[in-house]
Amino acid sequence: MIIARDPATRRMAARILLAQAGMTILIAVLYGLFGSRVQAQSALVGGLTGLVANACMTLVALRHTLHAAIALGRLLVGQLLKVALTVAVLVIVARGQWADWPALLIAYGATLLVYWFVPAFDARARRPKN
Repeated sequence: MIIARDPATRRMAARILLAQAGMTILIAVLYGLFGSRVQAQSALVGGLTGLVANACMTLVALRHTLHAAIALGRLLVGQLLKVALTVAVLVIVARGQWADWPALLIAYGATLLVYWFVPAFDARARRPKN
């Protein structure tokens, strides 16, 4: 559960996570239709890696606090957790030697792009029209 008091922040975090889930599913389905089962599974693992790591970071970073220093510390811990989870999953997959790395990395990269583009498009949509 995201506990940030600002409803706009909670909505944005939810939109990002939903868009990451949608992108993961889309890429995995496309690989399933036009590629192999291993490519589809790899894309699913790559996308879920980005999604789960971002969800954990969001849960840690957006908890309510009264002090800016604590909020900054939580943001740092959240980012470190995100990187650690990502590295751990990639190491586990590499040791398993089953994945199609291009499919995995494309799906993972797509979740990173979504993380940056959803807020940018949202801000652009909310900009007053002249």
